[in-house]
Amino acid sequence: MAHRPAAWGRAPGLAWLLALLLVAAAASGQPRPPRARPVAVPTNLVALGDQLVFSLDDGVRGQELWRLQPDTLQAERVADIRPGPLGSHPSTPVRFGDRVCFAANDGQTGFELWCSDGQAAGTRLVADIHPGAGDSVPSALTVLGEHLLLVADDGQHGFELWVSNGQAAGTRLLADIHPGPAGANPRELTVVGGRVFFVADDGRHGAELWVTDGTAAGTRLVRDIRPGPDASGPSRLQAFGQQLLFTANDGVHGPELWISDGTAAGTRLVRDIRPGAQGARPSHLVVMGGLAYFAADDGRRGTELWRSDGHRAGTWRVADLNPGAGSSMPSFLTAVAGQLLFSAHDGRSAVTLWRSDGTAAGTRPVANGVAAGEAPNRLHADGRRLLYAAMDSDGGYELWRSSGQAAGTFRLADLNPGPFDSYPHGFTRIGQRLFFVADDAQRLTSLWCEQPDGRIVQVTLPVQAALAAAAAAPPPPAE
Repeated sequence: MAHRPAAWGRAPGLAWLLALLLVAAAASGQPRPPRARPVAVPTNLVALGDQLVFSLDDGVRGQELWRLQPDTLQAERVADIRPGPLGSHPSTPVRFGDRVCFAANDGQTGFELWCSDGQAAGTRLVADIHPGAGDSVPSALTVLGEHLLLVADDGQHGFELWVSNGQAAGTRLLADIHPGPAGANPRELTVVGGRVFFVADDGRHGAELWVTDGTAAGTRLVRDIRPGPDASGPSRLQAFGQQLLFTANDGVHGPELWISDGTAAGTRLVRDIRPGAQGARPSHLVVMGGLAYFAADDGRRGTELWRSDGHRAGTWRVADLNPGAGSSMPSFLTAVAGQLLFSAHDGRSAVTLWRSDGTAAGTRPVANGVAAGEAPNRLHADGRRLLYAAMDSDGGYELWRSSGQAAGTFRLADLNPGPFDSYPHGFTRIGQRLFFVADDAQRLTSLWCEQPDGRIVQVTLPVQAALAAAAAAPPPPAE
């Protein structure tokens, strides 16, 4: 049975219901109501103290910032940043002290940096980085101590690295890495101790590894891994203690695993897993128990599970789960209570949930067959349990949980009954309650809450309430 992933903004049931209402109105001879615009689903869930903050389009004021009190499950708009139906579209949110900071458009200053304490009076524009109606498009918001790093374009320097303390006077260009309007396009900002590693292009070395301590003087190129203007293209940056693990291509070994302590001399190839230009292409890096686990292809055994202590001798394949040249394709590697849980297949059965303790003997499916669900994805560690989306013979992608043992692995809820997908994601915990986004029985993407007693309830949002009222209303009498 073929299944399709649920898209973030998809609400087919909403379109069907609106069309039905229009047909009913036309058939009754009543004036045709104005065409309704699409309604966006709840997104960008962030825990802010004892409340949940998220973005939502209620169908009236566009996508705006909302909050919800976990104990009452009552949602209310925090602020109407851009009055009218277009909405301010809050995005890329991050918790910054007692506030949440994000990008938004108030209709006058363009997409700029905003912060909110969860109250209307405490929601404000931090700085108009690109003055006027132009957009600075803040992104990659990353907290470093008492400062917020972000990538933005002020209309003169292109996309560069900026720093802010949450005040207009304390928001400034950190470093003009690539002088001129082209910009360095920093990306993959990753905190390691008191520094942030990132990838940037200064116009001379190509996209390479950089580091900053939050000051202009402490922002520098770590090493030109692929000498000259060609890029080594560092990616999949992962904190590893006080060092950084990442994938890069030095032009000789292909994409392989590298490690850096932030100095040129301390930035080195960990191991040439697959000799030659093709490289092993390490992916899905995760750290557990002082070791890094990842998927890699050595050119002989396919893409399998590997581990590393950061040194060549300590980097080796954990197990050949799909024996021979076939690949088990370990994906969504997630550390949960001292276990590594991931999605893989052995070449004989469907893709299912596996566990590993870092040894070949301790790497095996969590349950027999597909009893742990088929094609698990969106794996999320929630305390000592794993939450994920998977499907079985009874339905589509639904909410599952696992302790890493067969007895503790089961489907937690069928939120969109039958063969349809609820595709849960966006897991966010606040105290004893867990919030997430998933499709309901009407195939509307909604907000859900797992209560302290284990019950899973749908949070009533203005969008669902309005639709339910419209569906329940009797048709007008025929003239």
